Amino acid sequence: MTRALATRALVAGPLHSSVERLDAAIGWLAVRVGLPEEAADGPAWVRCTDVDAAFLAGWEERMAGTVTRTCGRTHPMTVSGFCLDGYAGLPGQVGGALFRLARRVPRVDRASLAFRCDPEEHHPDGIALLDPRFWCLPGDPDADHPAATVVADEAELAAVLRTQVRAHADEFLAGYRGGARLPRRGLLGAFYDGLDTGVWFGGDPEDVASVAEAAAVLPGGTVEFAAPSSLYRFVDVQDREHISRRRVGCCYYFKVADDGLACSTCPRVDDAERVQRYSQLP
Repeated sequence: MTRALATRALVAGPLHSSVERLDAAIGWLAVRVGLPEEAADGPAWVRCTDVDAAFLAGWEERMAGTVTRTCGRTHPMTVSGFCLDGYAGLPGQVGGALFRLARRVPRVDRASLAFRCDPEEHHPDGIALLDPRFWCLPGDPDADHPAATVVADEAELAAVLRTQVRAHADEFLAGYRGGARLPRRGLLGAFYDGLDTGVWFGGDPEDVASVAEAAAVLPGGTVEFAAPSSLYRFVDVQDREHISRRRVGCCYYFKVADDGLACSTCPRVDDAERVQRYSQLP
């Protein structure tokens, strides 16, 4: 089968319709099923299985240039943090978002994912699912399709998602050698953060239902991820409701920021400060 025919075969299944909905819902990330025919002058798609030490070193070098250009300075922890976050978010973002959007869990192991990076900013801006198979619930309209594996309930579906993301993390981190030495807790935490954020942005991020959805996927105390979802709602001083979270990992942006401030979801920002920051938004 030629590459073009293989691509068409991939996009013909029921997972494609869910991915199209997700692609339309998330403006900052292109999501597709199968790899496209690459244009000579377009960004390259990279299979996750090809992200080794050499690839990561080149990625960090390109990212360092971006950080220097945009911030006027760079720092090795920021560069490594940006690249780790970019990669670690891939399985959780697409898996968590499809869980919330369609109650479907695609295959997100390393062999089943590819990504591309923005040619200027060098952060992932596209994810490709390379396997048309998926897990779903008994009531799914395509539950009888050969590509579907039916599980009993939402709890089991969430467990499948967590297991896949953790397996992807373990395989990647076994060979991970970033340019900077990052805290050990933050390495696995980056994959946890990607999953929590993926569920959050799989629908309206201001919808309070996202808190319960994320808690269902990350209830805490599981063999895959000990921490529960940190997504929560709060009211600012102007009596406006917001939804936010406190990450486990860190991108270390504050090391290059002009004001030295951490991001609002950074573990260095406590709940009281987060309320104050949101209260200052228009």
